[in-house]
Amino acid sequence: MPVDSPDASFWKGKNILVTGASGFAGRNLCNLLSSLKVQLRYFVRSKNDVPADRPETMVVLGDVLDYQSLAEALKGVDVAFHLASITLIPETRAKTFNTFSTNALGTLNFLMAAKAQDVSKIVYVSTCHVYGKQAKLPITEETPAKPIDIYSASKLAGESLALSFAEMHGMNVSISRAFNHYGPYQRPDFLIPSIILRLLRGEKLAMGNPTPTRDFAFVDDIVRGYALLAEKGRSSEIYQFSSARERSVQEIVETIMKISGVRSEVYWNPDARRVDIPRSLGDYSKSTRELGWKPRVDFEDGLKKTVAWYRSELDSRNPEVIHVPNA
Repeated sequence: MPVDSPDASFWKGKNILVTGASGFAGRNLCNLLSSLKVQLRYFVRSKNDVPADRPETMVVLGDVLDYQSLAEALKGVDVAFHLASITLIPETRAKTFNTFSTNALGTLNFLMAAKAQDVSKIVYVSTCHVYGKQAKLPITEETPAKPIDIYSASKLAGESLALSFAEMHGMNVSISRAFNHYGPYQRPDFLIPSIILRLLRGEKLAMGNPTPTRDFAFVDDIVRGYALLAEKGRSSEIYQFSSARERSVQEIVETIMKISGVRSEVYWNPDARRVDIPRSLGDYSKSTRELGWKPRVDFEDGLKKTVAWYRSELDSRNPEVIHVPNA
């Protein structure tokens, strides 16, 4: 077994809970965990959020703003992954209070419930967005956080809560700051799926600023990092997962056109988003040293898989292409 693969012996028979299990990363993480023969619990708000192909999975209905539902869901759980959050930037900025309530107070409820149920290991999934605008790249775990909006501020608040519970109560909590990721099941409002779907539908591309850069990794690599973090991550430590490759929005558009075999006119609007991060580039060397993690999937190979998935969904007229549930 490769050193950067999850250890099946660690996971076998363990009770695992994933909040945000119906979201993009959550769904892909659940696919990975199912392959490891765990006893898996989806924590979701509605039965409509549960994939039909997971009959063996325990579904727990609840909300992170409801402490009691979390406390029930976490009974007997060995490892809990906390992914539930509002993540789409325009949505977070339009719903400021709801974003902070879900992302920060929801995390507080989760931590209190995990403490009450004596959960052995917690992985809090944060985001690279907490770094905000940085002059020095690449970004490491030691780079000071500089939140620029309610999303990044609420996720950083969740980190602070997680670290405080680890200190106050001796809880084993590790934190992920993953950089941008893409792949199957991502909501069509996000950058890469929005480009893919418009191209496949024969639409013109109305885009924002072509110059900002992002560090994109394939979702399979990201969720494999989450699993390794549960196995090997030190408590109260932060770990980054990224591709360590910076790509501009314009480069991403051009690459998707090449991979999909579909070209379209592109209309750029550099003033579309007033508050934005101009450049993003992560350093994953700590995750390599301590977890054995490295990205495996090349950007173009990941795009081929992603384009094929969305093309298949469109061909089958699957409603999930129209609306994949929020995390």
